[in-house]
Amino acid sequence: MAARNEAHNLEKLLISIFNQSYSDFEVIVVNDRSDDNSLEILEEFKKNNPAKNFHFISINEKPQNWNGKKYALHIGIQAAKNEIILLTDADCLPKDRFWIEKMANSFSDKEINTVVGISLYKKERSNFLNWFIQNETLLTALQYISFANFGMAYMGVGRNLAYKKSVFLSSVEENIQPFWVSPTKTSNTIGFEKIASQLGGDDDLIFSEKRFYKNVGICLDGQTESKAPQGFREWLHQKRRHLSVGTKYSFRQKVISSIYPLSIFFWYIAIIGFFINGFYEVLGFELIRQLLFFAILRIFYNQIQNNYVSSRFTYKNFYKYLFKDFFTAFLGFEFVFIFYYFVVGIGAVFFPPKRWK
Repeated sequence: MAARNEAHNLEKLLISIFNQSYSDFEVIVVNDRSDDNSLEILEEFKKNNPAKNFHFISINEKPQNWNGKKYALHIGIQAAKNEIILLTDADCLPKDRFWIEKMANSFSDKEINTVVGISLYKKERSNFLNWFIQNETLLTALQYISFANFGMAYMGVGRNLAYKKSVFLSSVEENIQPFWVSPTKTSNTIGFEKIASQLGGDDDLIFSEKRFYKNVGICLDGQTESKAPQGFREWLHQKRRHLSVGTKYSFRQKVISSIYPLSIFFWYIAIIGFFINGFYEVLGFELIRQLLFFAILRIFYNQIQNNYVSSRFTYKNFYKYLFKDFFTAFLGFEFVFIFYYFVVGIGAVFFPPKRWK
């Protein structure tokens, strides 16, 4: 874990992790130039729990060409004694006491190099912004989990991601000349060195390299959760940060990650065509697509909640979920999603954020 000014979260997180069912693990927290009392909390926890396999590293300064979080993670991973690296954020919590066990068991196949997990936000408020954040996070998980399951992994989430240390530290030959110039000089990079200066990318830009996106496993039930952004400004900054990183994706990643939003965009272009020319087939196909989308998202949500659709689908709540979730939520959600993806995304390209938080 990389932690910067997370004093209010650290103790609760460490207690939760050391209450996990899995026993053979170490915890490494990298205190990234915090100016709160994070260091005191880490020292106190170490003092009060001498028998626990807990270590922390404090960074007072970083190299000029490194992003703070990636440098902290890079140092922490290099210090790790075990082969399997499991990452989470300091403001997250395991959803249950079997999180580490489930993620570790996903490496039972020796060929698996990387495991992508799920990290949703806690449901706290009943307002439009929180509702949209919850659904957008769920939809993002559905996309990257589904593509990974079909051998086309393009991202994960740093709140719940695991890979082998040997893969992370394996060198990659990088051409340092522009792509239109014949390669005359190369450089070997390891870990995050290739993307060291980028603001984000520790959980998605790494998937531009075959060593990470080859032999990827998924874990649906080993989950973490965190607090959702509490206001529009906080959420907007987060999404601008995420979308600005997308401009650095490889061509492969850009194609894969664009499939769903482009499908929405062209469907609504077709809807405009319907209003102009009255092709009722277009409206019929759109209705079918929305029904399929609704069904797939509901099945996925119930699966990651260790539940079955049938357990929630009764005649009593049939009309409630049909009208509330389908016609109100998901039809409206896609319009908002289009706005956020294209409008906020374009803004992030031309005015990328300069800070992490």
